[in-house]
Amino acid sequence: MKLSTEAKLGLFVVFTALSFAFIILTFGEIPIFKEKTKEYIVYFDDVAGLSKGAEVRVAGVRAGKVRDVLLEGDKVKVIFEVQESISIYRDASASIGTLGLMGDKYLALDPGNPQTGELPPGSVIKRTKVVSDTDRLISQLTQTAEEFRRVAINLNAILEENRTNLRQTVENLNNLLSALNELTLQNKENINLALHNLRELTQTLNRELPVLLDTLTKLAKDADTILVENREDIRAIAYNLSVVLEQVRDDLPVLVENLKELSVNLNTIVKTNKTNINKTLVSLRETTRNLSSASRKLDRILEDLRKGRGTLGKLLKDEELYVNINKGVKSLGKMGEVVERTRLYVGLRGELYREGDSKGILTVKLQPDEKKYYLLEVVGDSRGRVYREEYLDGREYVKKEFKPEFTLQYARNFRLFGRTFTLRGGLKESTGGIGADYYLSPERYIFADIWDFGRKDRPQDENLKPNLQLGIHWHITRNFYVRFGGDDLLNDNLRGFFGGAGFLFVDEDLKYLLGGMGVPLP
Repeated sequence: MKLSTEAKLGLFVVFTALSFAFIILTFGEIPIFKEKTKEYIVYFDDVAGLSKGAEVRVAGVRAGKVRDVLLEGDKVKVIFEVQESISIYRDASASIGTLGLMGDKYLALDPGNPQTGELPPGSVIKRTKVVSDTDRLISQLTQTAEEFRRVAINLNAILEENRTNLRQTVENLNNLLSALNELTLQNKENINLALHNLRELTQTLNRELPVLLDTLTKLAKDADTILVENREDIRAIAYNLSVVLEQVRDDLPVLVENLKELSVNLNTIVKTNKTNINKTLVSLRETTRNLSSASRKLDRILEDLRKGRGTLGKLLKDEELYVNINKGVKSLGKMGEVVERTRLYVGLRGELYREGDSKGILTVKLQPDEKKYYLLEVVGDSRGRVYREEYLDGREYVKKEFKPEFTLQYARNFRLFGRTFTLRGGLKESTGGIGADYYLSPERYIFADIWDFGRKDRPQDENLKPNLQLGIHWHITRNFYVRFGGDDLLNDNLRGFFGGAGFLFVDEDLKYLLGGMGVPLP
């Protein structure tokens, strides 16, 4: 029997499809359609039923499968593959997950932090997490239920043993409630009167209390103003009074006793030495005459000095000496004016960057005049500085170091379009940098900083541009301010937003704060 062309074609198609299905079932995926993968290894103490061919999920997304599960000593070796386009880093971690309460097992993978560097294919992932086993969970739930059953039995036994006491307690509570109800009914009028009086008192307070509070507030402000204006004098008076009182408290009884004894002794001495006292008075008169003579001689000496006679007189009349002394006094006066004019600012602020990184900054600003100032900052950066170390055997490790960084800049103020424009230059976080500030108002200004030319803080990223930071600084109050803007704007992979807040105190504020804490100030 001859087959038609259509029948032959149909048999060929069926045979081809069956052969193709046999190849897929026998060898798995078709290599020509398979996406490129890379292989890694991880060791577990217990894989809780994870089998060959199970899914591998990276950050919850299906990204590969388990190639093999082997026993190696007292550990279970799991060989798995992930898509080549997915990056796995050196601090990656692995764990066993379950699809649903009783579902299949899969290998869950946390890719890690890019700053630690990429993990080469074929490497071992050292960080693993505890396996969550469903059977173990059910066993623990069973034990918990048994413990609850025992608690219920014990509670029931306690209730049975104390049923009479509980009934008596309930009866006592009922009697107490009945007595309270009767007492309320008997004193209903008194209670209503008390509530009425309380209502009237509340209304009176509502009327009078705001006026009283305003008066007290005004009084407190006036007292605060008086205290601030006379703070130094009040502190000095209080200190002197405390010293005097402290001394008088200990010495006054002794002083009174000594005065009594002195009075008695003086009376005795006067009576017994009357003749000697008379002689002493005669001597005093003679001494007075001698002092009068000495006074006349002193007048003659002063007259010689006035006329320029003698060595001292010539010094007093020397015009050149007078000019030199006058110049010295003027120089000291100018130096005092500079010191008086110079303002010192001290502050602290914190800044928060992307991925939870932060900076803590101590600021010291010295401003001799309105045209310039000097800026010193000590910076603590949670990101640290990343660098690589290469060992003799060719291995390479990425490490971080955390050291304080310093900013030391000289700033100069200019007038631009009727507003203040500031240029800054010097060190910025221990590298060379420049910056500029443009004041929109005395409380707000736009700032820009660029630093870290030739960056080496991220060796895993090549051809990095300098760090450019642009933002706004806003003083909410005299001492409190916020600042926010963009960070690392020249690098696409590092660009992000930052925000921060801080306090800045001038020297007068510091004296006020330290004085309020009892710190003695000049």
